[in-house]
Amino acid sequence: MMRFLVVLFLLVFNCRLSAQAQQGQIVIGEAVHEPQLVVQVPFGERVAFGDVEIELTRVIDSRCPQNTTCVWAGIVEIEALVFKNGKPIESRKINLNSPAKTLFNSSAQELMGQSVLPYPDASQPKIKQEDYVLNVVWSQF
Repeated sequence: MMRFLVVLFLLVFNCRLSAQAQQGQIVIGEAVHEPQLVVQVPFGERVAFGDVEIELTRVIDSRCPQNTTCVWAGIVEIEALVFKNGKPIESRKINLNSPAKTLFNSSAQELMGQSVLPYPDASQPKIKQEDYVLNVVWSQF
């Protein structure tokens, strides 16, 4: 008799959970992230993110080139101009190896520097400034 009651309880409980899931009442403790896009900003060009534009103006690249052995991994810093509604609002200098990579932040969006391409290669000539491309993560809220 006890087994019958346990099985009955489990069936009722399972049906109740199923009904709640269909009504959208079950809360899952997993975070949902806002949509993000990665947009490339070529050196010297303005790229629009809504009413904000970013222009990459300088790259300081001391990363360890591919096909070499280095004691230090190196860093890459970028300088960029930030425009809002076509007018310059600030110049930003960020180290892409640090956690603080924000180019622009507002209540509606955030622009974060992610990486710079191309990656240095010992078998290739030195990268010219105009060949760099900045990858920007665009989060909209």
